[in-house]
Amino acid sequence: MCGIAGVWRKRDPIGAGDLSDIARMMQVLAHRGPDDHDSWNSARLALGHRRLAIIDPSPAAREPMLTTDGQGVLCYNGEVYNYRSLRKSLEAEGREFRTVSDTEVVLQALHHWGAEKAVPLFDGMFAFAYFDQRDGALWLARDRLGIKPISVADTGERLLFASEDKAILACQDFPRRVDAREITLRLAWQSRDSSYSIFEGVERLPPAGLWKISDGGIEKRRFWHVLDVLETSRIVNDRTSDAGQLAALQALLEESVELHCIADASLATACSGGVDSGLITALAKRHRPEMHGYVVDPKLGRSEAENAERTGRHVGVDLRRVPVDRNQFFELWPRAVWHLESDGWHASIAGLLALADQCRADGVKVLLTGEGSDELFGGYKWQASTMRLWRPPWLRHLFRSKSARERKFAQLRRAPFRNSIGRGSPWDRNIVLRALSPELNFLQTKLFDRLDGVSPDSDRAFLASCFYDLYSHLQDLLHRHDRLSMAASVELRVPFLENRLIDFAMHLPRRHKYRNRTSKWLLKKVAERHLPRENISAAKNGFEMSGAFSAGTQGLLRGGFLRDAMKWSASELDDLIDLAKNQEPSRLRLVGMEMLLRLYMGSETMGNLTEALHAEFSGAK
Repeated sequence: MCGIAGVWRKRDPIGAGDLSDIARMMQVLAHRGPDDHDSWNSARLALGHRRLAIIDPSPAAREPMLTTDGQGVLCYNGEVYNYRSLRKSLEAEGREFRTVSDTEVVLQALHHWGAEKAVPLFDGMFAFAYFDQRDGALWLARDRLGIKPISVADTGERLLFASEDKAILACQDFPRRVDAREITLRLAWQSRDSSYSIFEGVERLPPAGLWKISDGGIEKRRFWHVLDVLETSRIVNDRTSDAGQLAALQALLEESVELHCIADASLATACSGGVDSGLITALAKRHRPEMHGYVVDPKLGRSEAENAERTGRHVGVDLRRVPVDRNQFFELWPRAVWHLESDGWHASIAGLLALADQCRADGVKVLLTGEGSDELFGGYKWQASTMRLWRPPWLRHLFRSKSARERKFAQLRRAPFRNSIGRGSPWDRNIVLRALSPELNFLQTKLFDRLDGVSPDSDRAFLASCFYDLYSHLQDLLHRHDRLSMAASVELRVPFLENRLIDFAMHLPRRHKYRNRTSKWLLKKVAERHLPRENISAAKNGFEMSGAFSAGTQGLLRGGFLRDAMKWSASELDDLIDLAKNQEPSRLRLVGMEMLLRLYMGSETMGNLTEALHAEFSGAK
């Protein structure tokens, strides 16, 4: 896991200013790669790399890495877990290797097969820049579900790119401005963090982005999307028995966890006590018998530590508690906002950052987690509640005319999920979509239509809701986990998001995801072989931290940065402060956004904001 930075000159050659910008970007990204750093440049391109050494920590695996003929250059962040099988294929075609790293395999694959053929073969998480000097093309790419990030800015004369927005902001003369539309979208609870920057002029590659940059400009492509790869017939025609699906899922999970345990560094798991992280912990123990786990232990409100320790005892893994009290929360919250480059909106960000800090203090570089399971296997309440929209009472349905039923179907199709934006009249919904985020909200209908043939319609809507969450809710989670784990120089891995597991889960019928009012039905059947029954049957809680942590901090909004950006009047601000006082989600959004603007636009320090949070809390008591 690493940090990458680059400058691409469109006309003039690379100069001293460009190299200084590379140095600035690398300094800003030091937390992503404290083990090593290096840079490289040619006539048009300069690259910088910060290294967190996980696989093959030898100096031979340093980046930017060049092919033996010097014609291919790679600057890479991530892990491609199937690198050993790819290496065998490349060796069979005559390629020779100098290291045992996955980096060299990625480089050789790109150089030998070409980016368009090689990238879809990569099974893992990655963001990279690859320069092919044979035709002068620069390729930027991101893994299929956007686990690893890459940001880009086109300044007219140059193309700047880096692992995080803040590195681009550090470049000389780059204007530091926020986008009011992006602030609005976040305050309106749109899922934006992974693919959209809050800073004007900064763009992020979308999941599965594959961009080719050359003298002809930028060709923006994607090499994978659910809409492109979904085979509805596999779902409709699936007749596999429960036992058959259970065996298949068990095998896929074991193989994925084994791949994700590959590391020449210490490894642990985040174990919350739930099914997902518990199952990953149980399976990883087989390959890393020496490993331990972590659980965040909030000192206000509910803690999952007891449930997590029950899992630990059951599978033979020592669980270490990471306590978080209010004083720590006030120290962690501004740091988390700085690293997220967004408002953060969820109190758990402080817990995750505390967990990553503890990992680093204990010498742990790799952390396994259970993200992605709920999206793939149907674990959220709103996915199940969507089914009820499509199940009208039988008596009312019986006496409704065919034309009325068709009108109702058309209305539901435009907003097919329980959490769809603008539920109500089609006119109201169109207004909302124009004002907010059409690229995401119209995806709901496209996914529902793509599942034409799945019946009943309630199953169709449920599956579409799961797929939609891969591009909405999961994107926020992945962004949060990358930024906060890397803030402490820890690599966070997500074994559920392995290529074959994704494909398997995508093509499961609803009955294997939600059955008898049980979410993640098939996954829980696998978990029964490994985890305490109490933990499997427990209600899903998610990673929550009490609203008491942020209570009393709403007065920070009087600092005025967010008010000025949104052009609120004094009376409107008073109303919003009152709202934030009484509603924790609004408080986290609004205060988090105020802190973000102070950090990036007001040049306030994280320490100053911690003091301000303490002062507001004391004054509100």
